[in-house]
Parts: sequence; C-alpha cells; structure tokens
Amino acid sequence: MSKNQKKNIKKPDKIYSPYYDYSLFIIFSIFIILLTSFKITGDDDVFWHLSTGRYILESGTVPSVDVFGFVTSGMEWMPFEWGWDVLTYLIYEAGGYTALSIARTIIFLLIFFLYFLIFKKFKIPNSVTFLMMTLLAFGTIDRLTPRPHIISLLFFVIILYIIIQYKYFDRSNKKILYFLPVIFLFWANMHMGIIAGIFLLGIWVLSEIIIYLKPTSFSSKEIPALSKSELTNLIIIFVICICFMLINPNFFATYIYAYEHTKMKLLETINEWRSPFDSQFGGGFVSNIYKIFLFSGIFILYYSAKKKDLFATLVFIGFAVYSVRAVRFTVDYNIIVSVFISIALGFIITNLKEGKLKNLLTVSPVPKVIISAFLIFCIINLPNNKLYLEHLQYYRISGFGINSEFIPTHLFEFIKQNDIQNIGERPLNHFGTGGFLIWNFPGKKNFIDSRNLNDSIFNEYSNIIGKRPGFEKKLNDYNFDYAIYLAPDLVRAPQEMEQTAISYLSKSPEWSLVFWDDKSFLWLKNEEKFNNIISNYSYKYLTPYNVIYNRAKLDRAILDDKETLLKEIKRKQNEDPNSIILNSFLQNYANKLN
Repeated sequence: MSKNQKKNIKKPDKIYSPYYDYSLFIIFSIFIILLTSFKITGDDDVFWHLSTGRYILESGTVPSVDVFGFVTSGMEWMPFEWGWDVLTYLIYEAGGYTALSIARTIIFLLIFFLYFLIFKKFKIPNSVTFLMMTLLAFGTIDRLTPRPHIISLLFFVIILYIIIQYKYFDRSNKKILYFLPVIFLFWANMHMGIIAGIFLLGIWVLSEIIIYLKPTSFSSKEIPALSKSELTNLIIIFVICICFMLINPNFFATYIYAYEHTKMKLLETINEWRSPFDSQFGGGFVSNIYKIFLFSGIFILYYSAKKKDLFATLVFIGFAVYSVRAVRFTVDYNIIVSVFISIALGFIITNLKEGKLKNLLTVSPVPKVIISAFLIFCIINLPNNKLYLEHLQYYRISGFGINSEFIPTHLFEFIKQNDIQNIGERPLNHFGTGGFLIWNFPGKKNFIDSRNLNDSIFNEYSNIIGKRPGFEKKLNDYNFDYAIYLAPDLVRAPQEMEQTAISYLSKSPEWSLVFWDDKSFLWLKNEEKFNNIISNYSYKYLTPYNVIYNRAKLDRAILDDKETLLKEIKRKQNEDPNSIILNSFLQNYANKLN
C-alpha cells in the first residue's frame, strides 16, 4: 500500500466502552444512598405523622377531628395523608428511624432508576443522563425528608414512565394504562400531590384529544395520533382515575379541606409557601437549579416544534405556571419537566452534525469521567458533612436517627425521667416541638404543632410567644402548667430571648426554669404538684437569659448566694460540659468566681 493510500484511509472514531457507563451508574447510586441518609433535623412534621399512624392503628379509625391538641380538641381535622402515616409507623416499628431512612432512600433510588430507564429508551447519551440526574438530585435536596410528599415524587415518575412507554414506544400494550387507576387509589390516601398528578394525566388526555382533532398539525409518523378506540380507552381510564381519587375516608370533602388550607393566613409565614422569585431565595443553589430548569423549557419548545410533540409543550407550560405559585411546587416542576428537558437535549445532540462536540457528548468518556469525579468528591464529603456545611452552606447532618443538636432530645429525656408529662396537663409548647411531644408521650396533648389546623390557634400561639398586648392574660386563661421552647439559633441569635416569651418566663416569679441547654428551655409553673422537681432542679441564677441580658442578677448572686450559684454551675457542667453558653459565662466570670 502506497503512502498516499494510507493517508486517504479514514481513522475510526473512538470505540465506545460501556465500562464508563457501568461505573457511573454505580457511583451515582452510591451518591443517592448517601445523599438521602441524613438525620431528622428541624422537621417536626415527621413526628406527628408517626403519631397519627400509631393512633390509627391503635384506635382502628381515621380521625375526622383533632385528637392531639388540648385547645383544638374536637375541631375539624382530616389527616388526608393517613395511608403514609400508617405505612411509616409500621416501618418505624420494624426498624426504628434507620428503617424509615432506608425506606426514603429506596424511594429515591426507584425515582432515579425510572429516570434512567426513560432516558435509555430515548437513547439519550449517558453523559447528559447523569448530568441531569445529578442536577435534579441537588434540586430536590429540600424535599428529601421522610414525609408523604416523597411518595408523590415517586408517583409522578411512575406516571411519566407509563405515559412515555405507551405514547412513544408501544401502543399495543394498553394494559400498562390499567396501572394508572391503582396508583391514584393509593395516592388518594397518601398525599395531596395527587392534584398535580391528575393535572399531569389531564394534560396528556387533553393533548391527545387536540392531536386527534388536528392530526396534521400535531402528529407525525414517529408520534402518531391515537385511534378513536385508543382515545376512548384513555378517556375512560382518566375518568376512573378521577373516581378513584374519591376513595378516601372523606371523599370529595378531603379536597375541599386541603384547598381551604392553602388559603390560611399562617402560610404566609412559612418559607415553602412563598414565591420562588422572592428575594429571600434569590441566591440559593436550590433556587438557581429550579431557574435553570425553568428557562431550559426553551429546549422543550424547540424539540416540540420539530417533533410535533404537543404533550411535551403543554407539560412544560402547565407545570411552569403551577411552580411559580410557591417554592414547595418547584420540586414537582423539576421532577416532571426535567424528563422532557433531557429528551429535548438528547434530540438536539442526535441531530448535531458529526464532529468533536457530538463525539464528546456521545462517545468520549471525558464528560463521564468528570461527572464521576464530581460524584466521588460528593461521596467522600457526605459522611463527614463537609459537602453540606462547608461547600453548600446547608445545615444537614449525615447519618440515621434524630439530630440532637437541633431537636431537643435531652429536654424530652428530662421530662420523661421526672414524669412531667403526667404531672402536668397543659403544655405551652413551641410550634416546632408539638409533633415531637405527642410522639414521645402517647395519649398526651399539645398546644400547637405543624399540622396547621387553623389560623385561630396559630394566632393565639403567635400572640403569646411574641409577647403581644394581652399575652399575660392568655397565659392565665389557657392555664398552662409547663412550657417548652426550642431556639436552635440561640447561640448565634440570642436576641430571640428578648423578642419572645423566653424573657417573660425567665423573669416571672410564677415560673421556674428546670432545664436548659444551648437550644431549648423547660419551665414549670410554681404549683404544688411540681414542688419536688423545682426544689431539685430549678435554676435560680444560671440561665441563658441572665448570662446574656441580666448579668446584674449573677453579680448579686456571687455576693449574696454564691453557694447556690456554684451548685447550679456544677450541675450544668455535669449535664452539659460542652455548653457554649455555660463556658462563655465561666470564661467571663472566672475572676469573680474564684
């Protein structure tokens, strides 16, 4: 062969190797397992859901009125997520908080596995697949907690899988559609995300009706219009799904009740019910990922125009409008629309002219190696919490069980040890501890919790905790006999003590502080039934409020009652030697105490 002939021979493209894909799949799975294995932190909802599941199984009934609050007892309450509550309580009974965390992880592994199958069907390059799934994982980080909304995320993806399998790949397999009513039957008793689910299904039905009526405008050989019999069958299944939504303890009233809850004033104080374009969320990485997905809808519109895929366009428009209402809906948008963004990107890449860019995205291992390296970095830095605390500036602790640095487990242990839950009857509890209270003390009732029963009880709570005019009278009217307050940011923001009832309770001669740490307080009313506990555990001088705002009282104690103060110091050192507030006091008062 001559030299000229050798020059004219075209060099073969790089040979595709599946090992990069296998490795990336395994690495991503490990990443999801670690990302979804974290301690319960600041999520009181988990505990009242478990309490509800326990109550239903023990009583044999799904309540229709409140059974957990002593003020709200008998008021209307429809636990429309009762199916999730029972399921998770049974999981907890089988293996505790660890089993609950594992169940959560399994749900998210299923979600991303279904994504992988969908992308594989469309032959989307794995570099794009895993890039999108990694972005999506970080975009859902706020909604990874073991609460009923995660079952909605799973059902969204299952519905998408069924629609995509039938619409784009196998019209002959109509039996797959029969799973839809079953899903909605379970969903109707699990979470109100079912409303978005029927909206998604309704968009598909509407798109198919439009395509059927205008096949030349909205169908092609690759995505043909449904036949009359196919469309009729789909509409019947859709109607059955709507009917199955009504199979729950309160039928249609469930949805009226849920809708009325979205109109409550107190939701204005909850971050997840604010607009995703609120300035408060402007710089967060979760918010930015949502905005990337939102504006990536342009790819969907381009793909839809080229492929005549009306469904993809309507899904994007419908859920874009749906998502801008509140932060809590942005994850639903990400979960659903990211599928079509990926399909659109896959289509664009497939239609690129042969060249370096197409080769890089489809054949070259370089993007996969980069993604793998990033995921390995995350895997290394998840167990030690560096990814959360240092790189993302996001408070979350890896592991299983409860994060005692945020949830007042030590305070509740003190309550149990001294039987305060049985001696006392009417607790003034912090909003973020109501669920934990009824979970720890079966049969006991709280003042308020995060079920958001009505505006009335929340207003009463806000007036008392915020020391608004007349709050002292309310304290007496409700006849509280012990008070729990959770202040996770107490060390960083001690001003919360002056701004809330902490200052009043700390100074009032009618109340005694018997337990405190760097995040929580427990006061007992000075009543005879508590005399023994108060005499043994009351902090007369060494309190967080005195350390920060009332040092004159500490100075007087050193002069007039130093022995009592030293006893309180010794007790606190034995109980909580690493207390930041205690050690700050000891450092500042070292000379005076010697």
